[in-house]
Amino acid sequence: MKFGRFLFLFFVAEISVSVSGLSPSSFPSGKQKTYNVNEYARASDLILLKPERTRFIAKHWENNILHGGMEIRNEDEHILQRIDELYDIIDGNDPTDKRLMYISWSPLGAVREILFMVVAEINIESETFAIRLMIQSPFWEPRQIESRHLKYAIEDLVDDLDEITLDLTELYETDERIRLSWLTWDIVLSS
Repeated sequence: MKFGRFLFLFFVAEISVSVSGLSPSSFPSGKQKTYNVNEYARASDLILLKPERTRFIAKHWENNILHGGMEIRNEDEHILQRIDELYDIIDGNDPTDKRLMYISWSPLGAVREILFMVVAEINIESETFAIRLMIQSPFWEPRQIESRHLKYAIEDLVDDLDEITLDLTELYETDERIRLSWLTWDIVLSS
């Protein structure tokens, strides 16, 4: 079954890929970090995380924002709000529930690091893969790589699942930034 293979590939990727949750957005030389998409296997940039590891990375991002010595900006408040929502999801669900998936997006760069974390729920009855929440790293900037590439990676992942469709409804209802970014990009492409 493709779903079993899908989970196995995520499990192998989680073990074999070492990723960092915290890194500045530029190198010590001042050169900006950039990331590249694996155009032939975009879903390979997605890595399944355990809830504990997801919380650990979120806590590091939260601590970096709160104790970074700088004023908290609007972008940071957005990330902190999403981290609180993530904690609620993790705390409110059974850790053995296989319907919930915690996924990181780590496209190839000079250093492989987590740029986004995603909470998805697979519903076999309705045959959907619903994205419930996305959190960007406080170090990610669109000029490094656009978030639309994350959308494409998720679409590729779901395309490999038999009779499962991607559902972005909850994400679009709760995250205006992503909704405007992804929907606007789709409109620009189709023009």
